[in-house]
Amino acid sequence: MKINATQVIDRVKNALNLKTDLAVSEYFEVSNKTVSSWKARNSIPLEFLLQACAGTGEKIDYFLFGEALQRQQSELIETAIDDFRIITMKLTGERILIELLEQHAPEELAFMEAKEIQAEGESIGLAMLIFAEFIEREKKALVDSGRMTNEEFKEYIRNVDRYDLPYFARAIKHRNKQGPQ
Repeated sequence: MKINATQVIDRVKNALNLKTDLAVSEYFEVSNKTVSSWKARNSIPLEFLLQACAGTGEKIDYFLFGEALQRQQSELIETAIDDFRIITMKLTGERILIELLEQHAPEELAFMEAKEIQAEGESIGLAMLIFAEFIEREKKALVDSGRMTNEEFKEYIRNVDRYDLPYFARAIKHRNKQGPQ
């Protein structure tokens, strides 16, 4: 299944109550030209989608596929990727959700239905899978190319889920221009 970056950006606009691409660029602290290039290349960086998720409370599935993600579409996506890995991550996400709720919000867990736990857990698992893929891509781009050491990369990954991702990305970029410190 092909993702349409223009539709993804439109969903981001809708979720954030933004009217223009310029407003999107200001929200993510990138140039308007960058947003245009996402559309032209039909590609939007994962870190910006994660930032939109954090800022809106929406799930990444909403931004990628829209609200009407049907079971048939979901099955097509799952067959395009290693099924075992997806199932494993879904189950892991469900287990993590249960563990966290047991420790920090047992009353919330007590009132959740099994289907809700499963759906939320699967969403967590898929987000972990997407993040793992992101880590692999970033490692190739930054460590394997020699732009970062393994230690710098670990620090980068630890901080990548911060809400000020564009600021952090610029800081890393500028730090690399000056050389390792």
